[in-house]
Amino acid sequence: MAGNTNQVGVSVTSRVLAVLGTFDVRHPSLSLTEIARRAGIPITTVHRLLSELEKWRAVERGPDGRYRIGLRLWELGSLTSARTRLREVALPYLHALHEATRAQVFVAVADEGDVVYVERFGAAGPPWESAPRLPVRQPMEQSAAGLALLAYHGRDHEPRPLGRTHSAALAELLRRARRQGCVVLPDAADRGAVNIAAPVLGGNGHAVAAMGLSVRSPQRAERWREPLLSATSGMQRTLLGRGEDMVAAQPAAVFGASG
Repeated sequence: MAGNTNQVGVSVTSRVLAVLGTFDVRHPSLSLTEIARRAGIPITTVHRLLSELEKWRAVERGPDGRYRIGLRLWELGSLTSARTRLREVALPYLHALHEATRAQVFVAVADEGDVVYVERFGAAGPPWESAPRLPVRQPMEQSAAGLALLAYHGRDHEPRPLGRTHSAALAELLRRARRQGCVVLPDAADRGAVNIAAPVLGGNGHAVAAMGLSVRSPQRAERWREPLLSATSGMQRTLLGRGEDMVAAQPAAVFGASG
């Protein structure tokens, strides 16, 4: 939640960022009142800011009157150079994986303790149609892609403060991921779905991305383990062949330099 910006001397830019910061994976859709409360800004000010943001397509308002992040911000986010190049490298392997499995496939990267899906398509439509609400952000410890990234980060790391029991369970999941080369986990955002993800390693041996797929049963996930590992190996070779270590250096920036 954004900090309280209802104080003298706070800039318009800070208020706009506070409004945008009220949206997250748990709150993709918010009412005017909810945004004002979460941002700590008066409703009249929030209404004015939202009107400007809506004109610029940074937010959009649905028939229910609730606000959502707009396509303009997604378009700007897609210009991030490292992630754009990573997505370009991943796409041929994602298409091949989709053709082999007919499942929804994805590639994701780490960002400040979360995992962000930079591309995802498949079961909901033709393979060239991206899922409509990308990027999607999830806590790393709650997703197969996040655990695959954590397992091959190269140093012990807890994405968030966890209790002793949860820490032990996370450590065991990471050990299993390193043994098997992939992670199978129920999808926290889609009841009934199971995700399987594997890391894409950079030149330093750390995970720079995770590739995976979403299916409806653990048996199907295990069936597609080898095609997934083949796809991630191919993507790794392409990245290394192109000298794309701009993403291999990313984990240190994401997780911090201390170990």
